[in-house]
Amino acid sequence: MPNLYWKNKDKFEKSKTHETQMSYPFQVLESIKNPTINKFISDIELIQENTASNQIPQFKVNEWDNLLIWGDNSDVINSLIKEFSNKIKIIYIDPPFATGSNFKFKTLIGENDAFEINKAYSDIWKGGIDEYIDFLYERLVIMKELLAEDGSIYVHLDWHVSHYIKLVMDEIFGKENFRNEVIWAYPAASMRTRRFFIRSFDSILFYTKSSEYTFNDDPGIYMEYSDRVKFALKEDDKGMFYYRGGSHNGKKLSQKVYVTNKGIFPRDVWTDIPYIRSNTLEYQGFSTQKPERLLRRIILASSNETDIVADFFCGSGTTLAVAEKLGRRWIGSDMAKHAINISRKRILDIYNSNDIINWEKKYKKNPNPFQILSVNKSIQKGKRKTQFQDIKFEIKILKDNKNVSIELIDYFVPNLDLIEKKLKRKIQSFSDWIDSWTIDFISQNSYFNVMWISYRTPKNRKLDLTSNKYYYEKPDKYLISVKVIDILGNETTQNYEIMID
Repeated sequence: MPNLYWKNKDKFEKSKTHETQMSYPFQVLESIKNPTINKFISDIELIQENTASNQIPQFKVNEWDNLLIWGDNSDVINSLIKEFSNKIKIIYIDPPFATGSNFKFKTLIGENDAFEINKAYSDIWKGGIDEYIDFLYERLVIMKELLAEDGSIYVHLDWHVSHYIKLVMDEIFGKENFRNEVIWAYPAASMRTRRFFIRSFDSILFYTKSSEYTFNDDPGIYMEYSDRVKFALKEDDKGMFYYRGGSHNGKKLSQKVYVTNKGIFPRDVWTDIPYIRSNTLEYQGFSTQKPERLLRRIILASSNETDIVADFFCGSGTTLAVAEKLGRRWIGSDMAKHAINISRKRILDIYNSNDIINWEKKYKKNPNPFQILSVNKSIQKGKRKTQFQDIKFEIKILKDNKNVSIELIDYFVPNLDLIEKKLKRKIQSFSDWIDSWTIDFISQNSYFNVMWISYRTPKNRKLDLTSNKYYYEKPDKYLISVKVIDILGNETTQNYEIMID
């Protein structure tokens, strides 16, 4: 079998297993277990939805919390090996494509339509294609160790590098474990060229770890019938059917053929999943965001409920949101703090998103508990320097006997002269700086326990500046922690002591 050779491959070959890689302890930054979230939900809805049949689905497997990890995914993957070797059922990754470009995300401001465009990540490789392949090869080798023996990996790429990575995947996973190159074809209405054929598809390389792998014939993965078939379908008291034609002795015959599925088993060219548009409910303002229905097909096909799904380039959190809705456990990571913040809010707001099976309806369930972790080494290596080290905010503690609520009343950004004028012009009040803020009413851990939160989403820009009341059962002295994340990604935490009589 031919292998791909690139610069430094020999050097990396000598240290390509996790035994020679460094692992680092995880630090818990936040624990999120059923916080108070009131966005969009009326009191009537809360009463209706908090019935026994609609409680949050709790995983029983080792008191599992889903994991959202901030750090370089090389460090993250190595650090997961000890606990998760041979345990992850699906890995889906949507890495950079070596396009030579920078990609953007929208920084939304306040309650109006104001926004700024910022860099999400760089896809420029100084060492060229050799550096890119080395980067991905190192990670794929260790990902294989995380996969269960009946597990699958899906690598989402495009024309820039899919042909290179196909050879890399053959080498790591074995050519015999290659299952499909899935073509996701989507319209490219914005592409204007008359110099070559318009490029309007991505490639998804689907490999398994072994010949014994999970693959489900699930109705949820089926593609819709063509318009011709849909036009021919009819219905009677027995169900949906079409007429199959034929002839005998010159006479036309027809026979009813009943269908049980609402579509056809998927081919390897997917034309039925549209690209994300800004007018869709799932839109997160992330330029490379992938559709939830794309991940629905992959996750339903290659896993079962409570299986672990992982995405180590999680970006806007699509894989995590779909895994959550389908009752899978999930692990996501990203090096960019803004990606962690977007994914965090997306999971918190999952109640208001599309139901992944009945797309026209809302999901209307709260998320399972999850933790936000960091890899200590990655934080130090990848921490973004900021000129705004002395950010402060002001609150008012509203106390009514043993009931306490917090009001956010001001936010102070030093060195305003360092901020671009076009951004400053769009800030109308202090609250326009705020993307989310959260409260731990009983701060007693090394990590932040999210008990109440308010946040903005692309579809709902409203921010509550006064929290719900928290009732303290026992008289004592308590420490309250308040954390504010602003639109630039700056995170500030302040602590307050309070005495309950």
